[in-house]
Amino acid sequence: MKDVIRLCERLAPPGLAADGDNVGLIIGDPASRCAGIVVALDLTEGAVALAIAEKANLIVVHHPPIYYPIKRIDLATPQGRLIDMVVRHGIAVYAMHTNLDFAPRGLNDYVARLAGLGNVRPAAGPGKAVYRIGTLGKGMTAAAFARQVKAALNISSARLYGDAKKTVRIVAVCTGAGADLLADADARGADLLLTGEVRHHNAMECAGRGMCMIEAGHLGTERPMVSLVAAYIKKMMVKPGKRIRITSLYAEEPFRDY
Repeated sequence: MKDVIRLCERLAPPGLAADGDNVGLIIGDPASRCAGIVVALDLTEGAVALAIAEKANLIVVHHPPIYYPIKRIDLATPQGRLIDMVVRHGIAVYAMHTNLDFAPRGLNDYVARLAGLGNVRPAAGPGKAVYRIGTLGKGMTAAAFARQVKAALNISSARLYGDAKKTVRIVAVCTGAGADLLADADARGADLLLTGEVRHHNAMECAGRGMCMIEAGHLGTERPMVSLVAAYIKKMMVKPGKRIRITSLYAEEPFRDY
């Protein structure tokens, strides 16, 4: 287990995480031998069932299953049942959250490149936040870029705020809930901010600044974490000649449109 933990920490050093974020080994014995790995966005009953079926004893997730301090493990609650399931089956859980978002080869960087941006570079936002800014070679309309993002991330919709006909060349990217970075991105010359969640006041601010913003969904912008982390671990585990099965679990969008 320690070898895999070291690999995860190399990709996303825990010290990069936002203050108060609960990253690293959340549940499990670091001294145990790793028999197999499941990579998933969240710790769910489906992820645990897959780990059991694959005889994997480590689940690497993006969202920490224990974020706030807990005073009791109540098996009548979803969180309590999940903790009970992994402990009973000897499964460890490791979380790579904002440290993976901000890391040099992390999620913001990965999604920016998936979206078709070039010259991708880090931008230090408020606190420890490190998002990305990149460029679109010839530029395109905001509407055309929204369609490109939709295809690249394989999502059902990419909601556009602002002038659909605006020519976009410089794009800021922050996966998850990054709409509060709008002012910082504007100050750095970004024409558009691509993020996962947008609140009403963010949309009003976007209009006031004459910028554009694309809301691609929290899951839509963070689901690529699975392919990023699984490919990285697989590549790094080959070097010492280890043979550990790595299984990816891609979550479906929890929301439905009617």
